[in-house]
Amino acid sequence: MIPTHRFFAVLLAVGGLAGLAMASGGLRSPETTDASASVALSSGVAAQQARLLPPLLPVEEYTASGMTAAEAIEAHAAATEGPEQPIPFNHRFHVQEIGMQCAYCHGGTEASPIAAIPALDLCMGCHRIVGAQLEPIVDLRGYWDRGEPVPWERVYKLPDFVQFPHDAHIRNELTCTECHGAVEDMDRISKAESLGMGWCLACHMGEGVESDYATDRLLAQQFPAPAMPAGRQSVGLYPRAIDSAYGASRGPIDCTACHY
Repeated sequence: MIPTHRFFAVLLAVGGLAGLAMASGGLRSPETTDASASVALSSGVAAQQARLLPPLLPVEEYTASGMTAAEAIEAHAAATEGPEQPIPFNHRFHVQEIGMQCAYCHGGTEASPIAAIPALDLCMGCHRIVGAQLEPIVDLRGYWDRGEPVPWERVYKLPDFVQFPHDAHIRNELTCTECHGAVEDMDRISKAESLGMGWCLACHMGEGVESDYATDRLLAQQFPAPAMPAGRQSVGLYPRAIDSAYGASRGPIDCTACHY
């Protein structure tokens, strides 16, 4: 007879949650498992996922402009703003003509603090076949064959002492264009906003709404921020009451919100 602990270990390895469900039901087969228990398990998993995962971003629709692949490559080379990239990836062409969404290439951004740069695996998923004869795709395949990453030129980069969690901002229903501009109209990506401290604070100091996660309205009502002396510090330029809008502004404006 198989020892009990080894039996449950096999169940976990092979069946995961399904194995646990069968074990908790007296080791019954799927045909004899109580239907109500199965429904309860499914609803419980769905409820847990709803709590953990941010809401899905709406799918944007764009009108195609009739640009060809060759024209897209030429438009990238002719653009005067933004760094020239080693592969002329034209965002306007991929968004408007092909209908690609931001999250297809930059997947996981809604659940990760870091915006992902797409891996070559993702690019080659299409370009093994699509546009294989085009010179930029030949170059792309060269990186793939050599096992080298494409040395993309960074457009947005924050200092190491600044934290910008993408997932938190997307949970608060900020759209990509609020920071990155109208990428769907760019032949070559350029910086749309300064990303300076004043620009960030101007957004955070906006009036919050009930749906904002970052305002922590209920927490602020239960635990009001302590009263701070008025005026400015004797040394430095920052006001003493920089967190005076705690729980009321669009986002937190205390120093540790971005510098932690």
